[in-house]
Amino acid sequence: MKRALFFILFSLLCVPLAASKPTVVLVLSGGGARGLAHIAVLEALEAEGIPIDMVLGASMGSLVGGLYSSGYTPKEIRRLLEETDLVGLFSEPALDTVRNQNTAFSYMHDHVFSLGFGEKALGDGPSLIGDQKILELLGYLFAKYPNTIDFDDLPIPFRCVSADALTGERIVYESGSLVSAIRSSISIPLVFSPYPYEENRLVVDGGVVDNLPIALARSLGADIVIASDVNALQFQSYEELENLSAMAVQTVFLLTQEKATMQHPLADLLFLPDLRDINSLDFTKPELIIERGRQAVEARRDELAALAEKIGSTRGLAVLDSNRNGAYSLQPTPTILQIAIQDLSLSDGHQMPQAKQFSSFLGRKLDKQTAEELNLKLREIRKANALASLSYEMAPGGTLLISGRGFGKLDRNISLGLQSDAGFSNALPSSLAWYRADVFLDAYVNDFWNTELSLLVNATLGQKTSMQIALSYPFAFTSWGQVDVKLGLFYGSGSFSTLSTVVNAARTAPLDRAFHADLALDLRFNEIGLASLMGSYHLVSLHDNRFADTFLAFPELKVSLLYNSLRSRFTPGGYRLDVLASIGYLDQLLGSMRLAWNQRFALTYLDSLGYDLHLSLIRRPYPLLDSYADLGIVEGIPGYSPLSLRRDALYAGVTWQHRLNEVLGYPTYSKVILRTGVLDVYDPYTAQAPASNDYFSDITWDMGLGVVLGLVAPLGEILISFGANLAGFVTLAVGVY
Repeated sequence: MKRALFFILFSLLCVPLAASKPTVVLVLSGGGARGLAHIAVLEALEAEGIPIDMVLGASMGSLVGGLYSSGYTPKEIRRLLEETDLVGLFSEPALDTVRNQNTAFSYMHDHVFSLGFGEKALGDGPSLIGDQKILELLGYLFAKYPNTIDFDDLPIPFRCVSADALTGERIVYESGSLVSAIRSSISIPLVFSPYPYEENRLVVDGGVVDNLPIALARSLGADIVIASDVNALQFQSYEELENLSAMAVQTVFLLTQEKATMQHPLADLLFLPDLRDINSLDFTKPELIIERGRQAVEARRDELAALAEKIGSTRGLAVLDSNRNGAYSLQPTPTILQIAIQDLSLSDGHQMPQAKQFSSFLGRKLDKQTAEELNLKLREIRKANALASLSYEMAPGGTLLISGRGFGKLDRNISLGLQSDAGFSNALPSSLAWYRADVFLDAYVNDFWNTELSLLVNATLGQKTSMQIALSYPFAFTSWGQVDVKLGLFYGSGSFSTLSTVVNAARTAPLDRAFHADLALDLRFNEIGLASLMGSYHLVSLHDNRFADTFLAFPELKVSLLYNSLRSRFTPGGYRLDVLASIGYLDQLLGSMRLAWNQRFALTYLDSLGYDLHLSLIRRPYPLLDSYADLGIVEGIPGYSPLSLRRDALYAGVTWQHRLNEVLGYPTYSKVILRTGVLDVYDPYTAQAPASNDYFSDITWDMGLGVVLGLVAPLGEILISFGANLAGFVTLAVGVY
């Protein structure tokens, strides 16, 4: 009797155990672009009706897993791939390096290459690729969840991993910001910069410490683990490793895969897509990668069906409609009620934006169009403030949280850039075509010789070969700016006169020589303003003896002002003021006055309207190129070629600009320009002195219409321009500036 009662009691106690539902956890590995194969795994699990109780991811697995956990369906994730320029996401430089603008009427050029260095450091930043566009994408994809969410409250609970960049400690994210968690987990060392975590910590890619966290899944209570490892199959022969890219990939594989391979036996079902011929950064083949994932699923189809049957015996299966609306899409779109700014930089001295700069977004829903407008605004401010990234996410209470980040600036830098254009024009002095190119190098060394002095070096190779060396001393600091005293020496050879310029087909050999010494007082204010008082003594030797004086020596005093919030030719809103005045003496009094005002207004996030005014009155030595204002190409009256030189000019114009689509992740623009004005008719290419020095003594009136297509890329601003005017001049040009 007692034995029978014990048996009955034991049987009753075992019923809940037998009927308990097994916890199913999906683990997705890192692997860069290869991680897109995880989408095929998600599709297969849904088709079998297998329920997922938690998703764990590392690196790219955290992105795909985070989207799925947040309520995106596999089909919606596929649609995101189609709508997103994946190549463009990885085309952003770590820092937008812009050539310093030293004087008024000198237009900005981007550096193609920039390298900061110091006694113990090398590089402007800790990565090869910038994360600006990735952060923008993450901010939009997860905008419906606040940055304080418990990851267990998502439609499917979620975890992802990263590693402390200093100690290597594994960090598991279970609450907080999805944007920060996923961005941290995809921080591939050297490719992307380590990401800030908590206070004064940096983290890197979770794959460094646990690229396939199956053991973590077991420790979190997983009864059944389904895993997908996109890095398991790698190079099979030594011959395949005889190139740099293959060896770089193999190095990452060796660092990450050993621990992942050791965890393979812990999985109940493991998918191993064959992606050995796909580079981890090759996002140009998403469909091929997903197809490889489908093939891996088919190779385990019987095991998948058996596992589904096992799970179904205890908790039931639910095949999901692949065309359904995901849980995320059913969430309400957040409304922006207030703006907050935070600085994620570990170093001081970075200029963060102000909340009022985003006031136009208050009261708007953060839908796709608002996100696109916000992205453009972020990129514009990021470039203007020289930040590494400027991103956003939604915080509680309808707060749009803008996060800025800058890297510590090294005390030495060397940068390289170029400027080149070519085209056809009947406005040239003696031909119908031209080509010109300049390469420039800029370098600085702060704390020169362990003093407060800064050493500045500027060199140019092209139309002229020149070297300028200057020493700058911070004379004073005030609440409104910094005053520097600068002593500089310049020497150059090449084209300094109108008869030797590259656009003059009848030019003489470019063997001119120039030297000048400068003493300047510079005032920098409001981050966008520069005023300068400079005294110079010029020595110029001209190669062509057709000029009356082939050697020129004269002193000159210049005053200049530049106040500029237009960081590129295509900045949609802002203003620029240029003022330049000089006085000198060479047998007679020399003088010049130049004024320019340019203002633009953003009409929509795609369109802007602008106007500009220009005045030039110049009386300097007539043989010299810099004794004239150039009204050619896009800054002057359309139709005129580059180096269309005038002493006196007064013109005004209006421009309309439209933002086009992105090409390889870089924005493109179209611009229509209409300008009209009066010009003096003196021809500086005759080598004859002007008959009169009276201002506007002999003038003509002209009007031109131009069209410009532009692409803003790390190489610079790439422009295709066409212009025609009433004087009958037509110019077609292609250039990089």
